[in-house]
Amino acid sequence: MFRFKPAVWKGGLLYELPRPVTSVRIQDSWDFARFKVPLAAGDAIAGRSANGVDIAIEGEIGAQAGALKLGEESMFAAVAALRGALSPGTPDTVYQFFVYHDAASATYRSFRRCTTVRFESDLSAPQLFSYSALIHAADPAIYSSAPG
Repeated sequence: MFRFKPAVWKGGLLYELPRPVTSVRIQDSWDFARFKVPLAAGDAIAGRSANGVDIAIEGEIGAQAGALKLGEESMFAAVAALRGALSPGTPDTVYQFFVYHDAASATYRSFRRCTTVRFESDLSAPQLFSYSALIHAADPAIYSSAPG
């Protein structure tokens, strides 16, 4: 069974993002050199290479790993745990970000060499906290493998 399961694998631990995850946007970009020939229409492009991938995530703290988060205290604890999972332990710390889990093959679809660029949480609505994060994957490939 192939299912959406956004999670972080860091330091040998799997951390599932709180649910619902309302948006996951993956942005690819490429570098290239552009050349213009005088008096000719258009231009020439050479040397295309993929950059890393930016992954923008938005979600709400309603449940995590199947357990409902009721009340401000448990939602705040979930925000603190998410901040910890996305924060680098050292300047060189990277993690693996999972998007999908394939239970039939016990593999995930994931990005490697990830680091958090930005994390934001909104604690102003006591019924449901929200969060957003921008993750950068230095490796643009999508891997189909087990954690690690």
